[in-house]
Amino acid sequence: MATKSPKSIAELFKNGQLEKLALEAERQRNLTDRIRKMLPSEEADHLVNVSIDKENELILVMDSPAWAARVRYHAKTLGHEHIKVKVVPYSGI
Repeated sequence: MATKSPKSIAELFKNGQLEKLALEAERQRNLTDRIRKMLPSEEADHLVNVSIDKENELILVMDSPAWAARVRYHAKTLGHEHIKVKVVPYSGI
């Protein structure tokens, strides 16, 4: 019985699930950067992440409730009909 040799990280990223995860992470990073550029600088500094869910709703993740409230005022300028704002508090780590 032959044993399989371990695959390198680079090889794992080129094939299969890790490649899909890497592509999705890059797509999400690009979307976050694009939305960040559309926001005023103060709000943009507190934007953690942006994604689009299965219902085509744009989800903005902010680092505090105060900044989430402020970014809601700019929702119509982001060019997306349905927007949800969530908060993931900064952990300080």
